[in-house]
Amino acid sequence: MKARIHISAVVALLLSAAPISLVFAQPSGGTISGKVVLERTSTPLHGAEVIVIGARRAATTREDGTFEITNVPVGTFQILAQREHFSAARQSVTVVAGTTATIEFKLAVDAVHEEVTVTASASGATTTFDAFSAITSLDALELAKNLGGTVADALASTPGVAKRSFGPGSARPVIRGFDGDRVLIMQDGVRTGDLSSQSGDHGVSIDPAGLQRLEVVRGPATLLYGSNAIGGVVNAITPQDTFRSSPFSGIFGVVTLEAGSADDALGANGSVQIGRGGWTAWAGGGSRRSGDYQTPSTTIANSASRLQSGRAGFGRTGAKGFFSLGGSIEDSRFGIPFAGLFEGEPDAEIDIDSRRRDVRLDVGARHLSGAFLDAAKLTVGYTDYKHSELEVEDGAESIATVFSNDTLTLRAELEQKRRGRITGRMGAEIFRREFAAVGAEALTPAVTQSSLAAFVYEEAAFDRFRLQFGARGERNAYAVEPRSAGAPTEAPAVRDSSFSAVSGSLGLHAPIGTRGVFAVNLSGASRAPALEELYSFGPHIGNLAFEIGNPDLTVERTLGVDVSLRSRAERAQGSLNAFAYDISNFVFLDFTGDVEDGLRVANYVQADSRFVGMEASGEFQAHPKLHLHVGASYVRATLTRTNQSLPRIPAFSARLGVERKWGRLTLSPEVVLTADQNRVFGVETSTAGSRVVNLAATYLIAGGHATHTFSLRAYNLTNEEYRVHNSLLKDLAAEIGRGVKLTYTTRFF
Repeated sequence: MKARIHISAVVALLLSAAPISLVFAQPSGGTISGKVVLERTSTPLHGAEVIVIGARRAATTREDGTFEITNVPVGTFQILAQREHFSAARQSVTVVAGTTATIEFKLAVDAVHEEVTVTASASGATTTFDAFSAITSLDALELAKNLGGTVADALASTPGVAKRSFGPGSARPVIRGFDGDRVLIMQDGVRTGDLSSQSGDHGVSIDPAGLQRLEVVRGPATLLYGSNAIGGVVNAITPQDTFRSSPFSGIFGVVTLEAGSADDALGANGSVQIGRGGWTAWAGGGSRRSGDYQTPSTTIANSASRLQSGRAGFGRTGAKGFFSLGGSIEDSRFGIPFAGLFEGEPDAEIDIDSRRRDVRLDVGARHLSGAFLDAAKLTVGYTDYKHSELEVEDGAESIATVFSNDTLTLRAELEQKRRGRITGRMGAEIFRREFAAVGAEALTPAVTQSSLAAFVYEEAAFDRFRLQFGARGERNAYAVEPRSAGAPTEAPAVRDSSFSAVSGSLGLHAPIGTRGVFAVNLSGASRAPALEELYSFGPHIGNLAFEIGNPDLTVERTLGVDVSLRSRAERAQGSLNAFAYDISNFVFLDFTGDVEDGLRVANYVQADSRFVGMEASGEFQAHPKLHLHVGASYVRATLTRTNQSLPRIPAFSARLGVERKWGRLTLSPEVVLTADQNRVFGVETSTAGSRVVNLAATYLIAGGHATHTFSLRAYNLTNEEYRVHNSLLKDLAAEIGRGVKLTYTTRFF
């Protein structure tokens, strides 16, 4: 009954858009048309993306390089044009009602371009330079250069992002020291529904080779996406999502092949999108596998993995409306090194065999004629996720624990027209999750989680600066089943729980001269406790602890400030971000010193904490064919009263790289420096620093309708035996040794 009431509320919000948008009359906007060509030869570029920054308008160029963007609001806008492998170009255009502005862009073959983001903006697609939040956006070319087996591997070089792992197949991104339920992983703006936030040995199964872009929002993103985005958001964007709001004609596709030496990796992935007359259809899929990986001194047994995925769908985008329907499947299996040792069975191997099934419907209206609303959208996403923990001994498999996690998301968004200085979006979201576990590591009883939220996110533009302000209210409720018969009497009592969380933010974005930006965000964010924090009881290999949940936990509240300086000069660009968060009632595992079932006993407790840190990145042009790249990350997280460090906080790290071009060939050596991490929690061990040397070589063939990229990446050239502080296995296994990875990617337009 409650679910039906919540669904009715979201649908009512969406349907209310129609009469509201017709209350006010507004003159029609204007049109921007033009052409995108290759600089030296004037060859038309098919498939280039043209974005009206701050106006929710975009187009994809046709086969002859032309484009047309209609219903553009009256005003002056920055227009951005770019395509993978080519430079970006900006022009300023003034749009007058009932007229057409014509422009032409000339792009050069160059990997230096502006990063585009759609994850945290009130006004549609924008650039990371123009965004309020600190955002990194990696496009398909950057992903191909640093292709890894997991999303966490693909983000390894991103400032502010570290990797938590329990072996190669179970990796997950850590943002500014935040892990687990505080970092939200999404695919095309909808949460993935996996269980990677719940345990260190559960991973994110998304294949980076099938993505068009990967975006990271650092800092609280709770306003738009929920209380478990208090640390940040990772949004994996597929090719079909790129064209969902920008109709095109023709065939776009990509094929990627890869092979690696130190883990015997092989992979293939491909996708195709077909557009005609507003209709779009897509299909894609891939397969990858890797063997046990080699460190400088040994081979890590049972670290192999494999993944198969597929996706398909269709949709239509018209002048005033759109819809799309699609689905995807993923099947993966990966080993958990040393898990048998922790369970007291050294000869046993533990594997995780998972499957994920997604169905998604998007429907809405766009370019509305009223004065208040520009667009309305309803997204319905359902995920059926299940994984089994398998024990393999003497060639025989047995199922130890089975986890299931079915999620339903309904999200309605109303996008406002710019009225005077104000634009923004508002919406409501329903989330329902049914979780169950059966077997040896069934730490919690079956739980149904229901969430209802409403949010508003606004921006106001003035002559010399912009302001951002927003709020979100969210209600989370847990309906919990009794513990299974025979549960220990000392297990904490289970009871239904509910939490109300309110979040808000205020931001300033101001120019510094003509090439710089100063941005500051003040935020107050709230997070409801996760179900494992409330109800866990028992041995948990994934977190190397005998966990005891706490049903008396309260809402976690964060007061934070983020400051960002960004530069986009002709020969230099970069950013410097600093942050400080005071978190009251911070939830963490506190080890008691007792041992149960061979694991240290740990209670979920709350205490005030503080996170402070910075990340920086920059690119400098020493010569037209020589670029220097630098990056650095630092975070310190402590309990406020005792000044004790929190567990598994990444060490300071820095990168220094050089990019040298010879025609179509680019060589990119780099060194990655990581400091000692001696600030540890309790009996957590310290981690020695490291110096890892890598070398990448890329050969590019680019044309108007196709590109070919050949990449060779030689990693850990000095074969250094190093360890990562966020690895739960760091005391048993070093990271991968010297090896090479070959990647070939072709894109056709």
